[in-house]
Amino acid sequence: MGLNSRATYLVALWTSHLFLLTAGHSRVNPRIITAPKGERHFLLDKHETLTTLYHEEGNSSLLVGAEGKLYYFDFESSSNHTEDFPAHDTEACQKPEEKKNYLTFIGKYNDMLLLCGTNACKPTCWNLADRNKVGEAAQGLAPFVPNQNSLVLVDGKDIYSTIGLHQHNGKIPRFRQVRGTGELYTSDTVMQNPKFVKATVIKQDERHDDKIYYFFQEDNPDKSPEAPLNVSRVAQLCKGDKGGTSSLSASKWTTFLKATLVCVNPATKGNFDLLQDVFIVPSDKNWRETRVYGLFSNSWGYSAVCVYTIGDIDTVFRTSKLKGYTKDMPHIRPGQCPWGRNHTPPETFKIADLHPAVEEKVQPVAPRNSPLFHNKNRYQKIGVHRIQARDGHTYNVLYLVTDKGYIHKIVEMPHGVLNILEIQPFQQPAPILAMTLDHRRAKLYVSSPSEVVQLPMDMCEVYHRSCESCVMAKDPYCGWADGKCVSVKANLTMLQNLTLESSPEICPHSSFKQQEADSLESYRNVTVALFSRYFLYCPTESHAATYKWHHNGSCIQNCSTHWPCFHFIENVTHDRYGRYTCISEENGFSQTLVREWLLKQPKPSQTLRWRSQAAATSPSFWLGFLQMMALALLFQ
Repeated sequence: MGLNSRATYLVALWTSHLFLLTAGHSRVNPRIITAPKGERHFLLDKHETLTTLYHEEGNSSLLVGAEGKLYYFDFESSSNHTEDFPAHDTEACQKPEEKKNYLTFIGKYNDMLLLCGTNACKPTCWNLADRNKVGEAAQGLAPFVPNQNSLVLVDGKDIYSTIGLHQHNGKIPRFRQVRGTGELYTSDTVMQNPKFVKATVIKQDERHDDKIYYFFQEDNPDKSPEAPLNVSRVAQLCKGDKGGTSSLSASKWTTFLKATLVCVNPATKGNFDLLQDVFIVPSDKNWRETRVYGLFSNSWGYSAVCVYTIGDIDTVFRTSKLKGYTKDMPHIRPGQCPWGRNHTPPETFKIADLHPAVEEKVQPVAPRNSPLFHNKNRYQKIGVHRIQARDGHTYNVLYLVTDKGYIHKIVEMPHGVLNILEIQPFQQPAPILAMTLDHRRAKLYVSSPSEVVQLPMDMCEVYHRSCESCVMAKDPYCGWADGKCVSVKANLTMLQNLTLESSPEICPHSSFKQQEADSLESYRNVTVALFSRYFLYCPTESHAATYKWHHNGSCIQNCSTHWPCFHFIENVTHDRYGRYTCISEENGFSQTLVREWLLKQPKPSQTLRWRSQAAATSPSFWLGFLQMMALALLFQ
């Protein structure tokens, strides 16, 4: 299995770990960058444990809800301001940490921009256009205390929520319609301890068939020893559901059905059963082709991404038998949307209420019917952006947040995936609390406990070395034009190749030869004391390449592609001085990444240097050296 990735700028080198991305023909390690060019950031006033982001497509501003504060940032004008929303009347809360106002929701509703928060166990919403900031009670729009099981979906004049209406009773989680034509909720028996992940509305061919789909994980009803404790689901509800006809069902959803989402590694039969996040990619042509990117994990903490279509989900709900139901189906099937003002027949609702799960499972898209990829990272969030490359094809680019505070940029190819970048978005490594995408402006927004960052999706400057370096990166946002790696937004005639085939041959033969000229001026002079120790480091630009160290033109070391390429000189004797170069080779293309000329130090005042920084017997040198050796042993 070949390595098809790019990697350079190995910041946080000592804490990095082996990264395996498995799908089809790809097993890759990403290029790692920190503080990419074009990123802009704002600092928060204090350390936050919860942030809520609101961003409108095509706008340069961002709203950030936090504890007792609303931040406004404009990344183009660099203007910003903060409004306080402190908690009032804290008597309803018992725990000190709950006697605050955590802002958990920002969204547009009825031409208003609503801001909702816990307000010390008294959920409250504010109209941001109202300068008086008089709040109104908002049960169902904000939780009583911050938690991870709160989900709010706004669709026109309708608002759907998973938030309880009462603080001390009614603790069985439900999916509710809390604003709109009626107030409905799911039966208490159709879900077992659910943890809600995502909800969306899908407009279908006929208006009465419009559906709400929500994704969640729940306790597995199968209690056999080999069965997983949790199972991931998708549920459907008809948007035009009118509730039942009896007094017991009048306020209940009558079109609820649920199906299991399958995400299994076909090689090991290992099941990724914990749904972490979902991202919906609408289709421009047909609602059935809308793609659902599900981010899963397993009990080991490994991650997988499985992709489904709304069409496949819809087919499962329309055609599958119900678990535990053996009789003939009624004329109006369970889950079928009623016409006009009609209600679901009582018999149909009774069957669905007793047998809410369908037998058939939702499989990932063909032809794989398996994960798009899986690896040993702990991913927490996913975003997907569609970009049209210069070859005329549209590529889906995944942005995945790790538990270490990094973002992996992964390109979905026809025959596999490429993890092309690992981005450290913050000035210091920190957990990522929230993420949102601007598809129109191709920007990524992420927040940490202390700052908010806007990142460009096209970070072409990281492939700056040459045409070959730019083209072989296979980044759909970037191409080679006018002697540099530029964004496709530049609308220039550029060179680009996004196939898994060799790339360097499309570049002009002279594009890199000038840079490769081995002149004395091209070397970095380093003075090193006689009989001292010294080690050289070569950045790993591509894990599909091989790396070699040369001394005065002769090869002295071949490096494994699975760990950083170091050359350690235990004792700098007279014959060890001279020219050192690190050369990478990939698909017939070679380039020199490092040129250093070791010179004798006139006065042996220092006995050890690492990259011209004095470190004689300092703890920092030995720590770095030991870490380097440990890392090398780890990857052997």
